[in-house]
Parts: sequence; structure tokens; C-alpha cells
Amino acid sequence: MYVTTVDQAREYEVRRRGVKGVCVRYLLHAGVGAKRIQLRLFAIAPGGHTDMERHVHEHEVFVSKGKAVFKGEGSPMEVGSGYAVFIGSNEPHQIINEGSEPLQFLCTKETAEVPSEILSKKRCSR
Repeated sequence: MYVTTVDQAREYEVRRRGVKGVCVRYLLHAGVGAKRIQLRLFAIAPGGHTDMERHVHEHEVFVSKGKAVFKGEGSPMEVGSGYAVFIGSNEPHQIINEGSEPLQFLCTKETAEVPSEILSKKRCSR
């Protein structure tokens, strides 16, 4: 068993084309024994967004703070604190913080990768 807290997980800036104002904390991942699922805590600054992407793995997202707009193939969906969103395999998706407050959400990802491969060396500055 592995136990951690949000404060123990370092926060990193996501540095990838099409991403603005996004930070992530990898709470559970292959590096701590989670061989199939990552649990990540994302923060998106007001006006920030993820890139539009699609991939084989599914996402389960739980919004804990703020308001988000989820864009995909259909109409954009606005959600807020307490909402859960399922993003299916190969479904295009982008998460946007159009609010004036920081957006925070938990997100799962099916993968055995160690997250350091996709993180910048620099911590998130807010």
C-alpha cells in the first residue's frame, strides 16, 4: 500500500504545444506501484486550457474547484465543482478554464508510464 497527500506531490507545469496555464501533480503512478492507472490532480489558471487531443486511453475527470468548459466533437459542455466527466477512448477533448477562478480536477489515465517523461524540469509558478 502507498499513501500520499496532495502537498507531498510536487506540482509541475505542463509544457506542451497547445497548452496554457496548466499544472499537474501526479498522485499515484507506476513509480509508486500503480502499474495500470495514474491519478493526477490538475490546476488550470483562468484563461488557461489543455490542448485538443485524442488517444486510446479513457479519462475519468472529477471537478473539485472552479468551472470548466469541455470541448469535443459535440457542443461544448460547461461543468463546475462536483461534476464527473467520462471521456471515452479516441474521443477528442479539450478542457478550458473560462472562469475567473482557478480550475482544479482529478483525472485518471490508464498507463504504466512513469510521469517524469512528460514533465518539464521546472515547477509550476503561480
